[in-house]
Amino acid sequence: MFHFTIWTSGDHDALELVQRIYGAVQQGDIPQARISAMVCNRIRGEDLEADEFLDWCDEQGLPVIGVSSRRLRRAFPDTWREELGRRFRELLSPYPSALHLLVGYMLWVDDATAAELRLLNLHPALPGGPVGTWQQVIRAIQSQGAREHGATMQLIQPGRENRDRGVPVAFFRFPVTPEMTFEQIREAGFRREPILLIETLKALARGEIRPGEGSALDLTKTVEAVLASEEGSLFRPGRTPFASGQCL
Repeated sequence: MFHFTIWTSGDHDALELVQRIYGAVQQGDIPQARISAMVCNRIRGEDLEADEFLDWCDEQGLPVIGVSSRRLRRAFPDTWREELGRRFRELLSPYPSALHLLVGYMLWVDDATAAELRLLNLHPALPGGPVGTWQQVIRAIQSQGAREHGATMQLIQPGRENRDRGVPVAFFRFPVTPEMTFEQIREAGFRREPILLIETLKALARGEIRPGEGSALDLTKTVEAVLASEEGSLFRPGRTPFASGQCL
């Protein structure tokens, strides 16, 4: 059984993507998989969208490990991030998990947690590409005159110098032309990113990927085939459910 945990800040876009992942698990599209627990840095009463997310988790019977990063910031202004990570690691100990997936988790993970847990995040650039938010990445590739773009599922590494420089696990690419606008590039990546996430989970569950071992898996053909077969999307254009979620 492939057990994994999802980390999120619980906003509306994250909920939509988590529902897609949950559906793929329930339908067996991600074989022999189970979501062990949900990790959320917001608790009830702090945010309306997070409350909606927590309600949905309760309806599905998914255990939630909730610790308020907002409260910890006030109580431990200099060490809140480390304290948050320590509490999450402690509370996660009863739940088996081969992988911890960040889905709209809007915080940088502390070094101790990044070193101890296998944390997988999506970065909206090709392996070795620009760092930063998806906006910064697109501006960078445009200024460089890049002919292709994509996104990478990568293992988070400890150290400030490694932010957005994780170990690549899987990726997709698509062509970029000089005529494409900022919005067109973003839309092309936006439509493919959720597919990359699901297909990466499938490959992990089947044992086709061993994170941190060997080369990253190029899932471009698979992503394009799924995209072509989809009649519609669960996500509204212009919104970002999870790409480069770590930011604070």
